[in-house]
Amino acid sequence: MSRPFVLWLIWQNERTRQRYHVGNLVHHEGKYMFYYEKHAKRRGVIEALKNGYHLHLAFPDVNKVYVSERLFGPFERQLPDRRRPDFQEILRAHGLSNDYTNMDLLRATGGRLATDTYEFVPPIYVYGNEFDFDFYIAGWRYYEGERVLDRLQVGDDVTLQLEPTNEKDPKAVVVLTKQGEKLGYVPAFYSEFMFRLIDESGGTYKANIQFIHPNANPQLKVNVYVHGTLTPTMKKLQRDMVHDMELVVTV
Repeated sequence: MSRPFVLWLIWQNERTRQRYHVGNLVHHEGKYMFYYEKHAKRRGVIEALKNGYHLHLAFPDVNKVYVSERLFGPFERQLPDRRRPDFQEILRAHGLSNDYTNMDLLRATGGRLATDTYEFVPPIYVYGNEFDFDFYIAGWRYYEGERVLDRLQVGDDVTLQLEPTNEKDPKAVVVLTKQGEKLGYVPAFYSEFMFRLIDESGGTYKANIQFIHPNANPQLKVNVYVHGTLTPTMKKLQRDMVHDMELVVTV
């Protein structure tokens, strides 16, 4: 059986700039499924609803699993228009060949629209005792990123460090260069996993820069890939954190 292709739907509160993992889009065995992320104890749809979120107009039932033979219309409209004269350049910029799927394109571009508060991101994948995920550094514009961008290289190691003194988020995880320069943060919808891995379980990880896009918007400048090993303690914490494929995808 093939592995489900899963993307998390992220909503950003425009006033607070906080982002929440509100839903899950799954493509598996020819069908698309969408359902809300109700089980995340932190930054899921329940917390989002308390902070200004309204359910997507196309998906008004928070308890329903929506199923379709093709990509849901609202999400398809978040893809770049294939008629754009620069469409081939978009594919090349994201390392996609002409046999890409809609899910490939959503993952690569995030389905971001200038007038929209939604984006798609890849999940954390867990397989056996190992895990991996990648993310674009959050808060890039506010820290040392631009000053040191010319020195950063693909493959550079970075350190993920807890920041318990952070008043807005005591579970914040900072991204630092080898020299200790602060580039920004792990996005909040991933940070609890890393917080628990570092603080509570003693699990190990390696993080390095996967992509650098100097001319991109700040939220898409630098992508970090994380791969690590879970201890038995973290495996138990993971089971406490997730339900089915929602917060972490186990394969």
